[in-house]
Amino acid sequence: MNEYVATLKSAFDEYLQELKKVVDGVSDAEAYSQPTPHSNHIGWLVWHMARVEDHWINGVLRDAGQVWNRGGWDEKFRMDPENRGAGQSIEEVMAMPQIKLSDLIAYFNAVRAETGQAIESLDEATLAREIDHPRFGTITGRWLVGHIIVEESQHAGQTALIRGMMRGFGN
Repeated sequence: MNEYVATLKSAFDEYLQELKKVVDGVSDAEAYSQPTPHSNHIGWLVWHMARVEDHWINGVLRDAGQVWNRGGWDEKFRMDPENRGAGQSIEEVMAMPQIKLSDLIAYFNAVRAETGQAIESLDEATLAREIDHPRFGTITGRWLVGHIIVEESQHAGQTALIRGMMRGFGN
């Protein structure tokens, strides 16, 4: 494994492991509690993080179809097969079905297994490939991988903040 691949795998693994620590011990009821009327809840953040990684890696970078659809997670969670949480209103966040955190993490683990394979197979052509995106314009595979790490790290931090607001920090 080259150093670039090892660095990417480390970054992806770090934010997922941190997220798992944060949600450990959070009850399903707590997972859907909003700290303010205009805040996301932990359940939504965990789901959105998995969906973002799945969409970007499997749907865009690899063009392999998303685990969400191929694995029947959309049906299992009774959610729109196209939804990944981008641009949702707070009413849509609040209307999310209350899915067990363990099931959300199971979906994330399924996504991560394929993300690991995708990272190991990255080559210069994939990283340099230009992709037209409706929100970001023309992006490259390289930008996309970096964007995932930044966005997911921010959401892991948001999840930790919400847990800390409910239980105190370090609890």
